[in-house]
Amino acid sequence: MRRVLVVILLLAPSAACANPVIVNPVSLISFWVVALSALAVEAGVVALLLLFSGLAPLRVFLALLLANLAIFTFGFYPLARDHLIPLPMLEGLIVAADGLAIKLMAGFDAFQSGDFRGLSWLRAAVISLLGNATSFFIGIMASGSPWESHGMPLE
Repeated sequence: MRRVLVVILLLAPSAACANPVIVNPVSLISFWVVALSALAVEAGVVALLLLFSGLAPLRVFLALLLANLAIFTFGFYPLARDHLIPLPMLEGLIVAADGLAIKLMAGFDAFQSGDFRGLSWLRAAVISLLGNATSFFIGIMASGSPWESHGMPLE
């Protein structure tokens, strides 16, 4: 069962997009409004999921919001804009970077509450994937036309 889960996690980036890359903004302001909304919802979902591991949700939310903003601004956006890396590979790298940020954050006492139980790499990866998938769907919804394909196959 564990091997099946690992295979699914390795293949998931090819099916799920991590950030609001599909938004076709009318202006730079609308793009950043959508991007920040998606990143805030992603940080909130991840913080709530990490609550079950005994992490402090408000501190985790704020730290993840900053980490996601940095990853998006200095990693994802420039690489996606310049087409330096194929999008499915870039999505996988972003999910991995977010998982690494989650795992590193869980190691600091400042983010742990009294009932901290530890966080495995697998759990951090799954939570990162769920948060990034949420970010993708928020990006679709905020673009104003969620039922269109946005250049992606609907099947």
